[in-house]
Amino acid sequence: MMRLVWLALAACVPLLLRSDYTLGLANLALISLMAVLGLNFIAGLTGQISFAQAAFGGIGAYFSTLMMQAGMPALAALPLAALGAALCSLLLGVPALRLRSYYLAMATIGFGEIVRLVLVNWVSVTGGTSGLRNVPPLAIGGAALRGNLPWFYLLLAVVSVAMLVARRIERSGFGRAMVATRDSEIAAQMLGIDTVRTKLLAFALSAGYAAVGGSLYASYVGYISPDQFNNQASVLYFTMLVVGGSGRIAGAVLGTLLLSALPEALRFLGDWYLVVYGCGVIGFIIVMPSGLVGLADLVWRARRWRFSAA
Repeated sequence: MMRLVWLALAACVPLLLRSDYTLGLANLALISLMAVLGLNFIAGLTGQISFAQAAFGGIGAYFSTLMMQAGMPALAALPLAALGAALCSLLLGVPALRLRSYYLAMATIGFGEIVRLVLVNWVSVTGGTSGLRNVPPLAIGGAALRGNLPWFYLLLAVVSVAMLVARRIERSGFGRAMVATRDSEIAAQMLGIDTVRTKLLAFALSAGYAAVGGSLYASYVGYISPDQFNNQASVLYFTMLVVGGSGRIAGAVLGTLLLSALPEALRFLGDWYLVVYGCGVIGFIIVMPSGLVGLADLVWRARRWRFSAA
């Protein structure tokens, strides 16, 4: 019941936004949320540091665009793009997920740079640095989706389904295996959990979510290029998850919404806004490592203690 209430409140967001530009920013935040929800599988639940999320988003965007330009319907191109990104994640994951901690992080950064260089240099397919223009719009029932308002409700529906699937996975046996791998890989292995398989599947899920987000981004914007899917974007996704609260779906949502809105809120600072933005994020992570969700938990417990004491 509470989920329906929150969904109804989210559906009323366009009524509160002042301009079409702000609604467009909300749409971009929902697209980013797809990537952060996927990152939560591998980084939040499984405890592996990955900076390849933007690369998988780029793979999905280019896969879906090329398939739609060849005449494939968008609703068929999106799942195939997700599957393609998941298969690419396995090619990276088989050797890379045997690494640990910062070594894995460096491997995923390297993968992201490889994907960017492929997109830049495979000019005949990807368009090189010029990218691909005139990406076919997403069509539902033969009608092309145009305008920020229809896109908002479509993205809200997609994100809601993605969150529901993520919640089901988190509460499943596989979800418990991911958490066990994160807490102690050796203990998980002693309990009979195949930790390598668990990490590979989490990586594939993470890539699939990012690819769906990248595919939606391509159709929404109508243009894609390699610089939209660089390592800087991957770092931003990771920061969103950490600021919101790693390992929590609510954390992914809160972190994405905050860090998507904060740059616009700080525009009045001019050239100094990036300094304030960066220092604020670093300071928050140091003071509250459990993220916004951890802060909300502390406030809730304090309120309960106050009422019980009264």
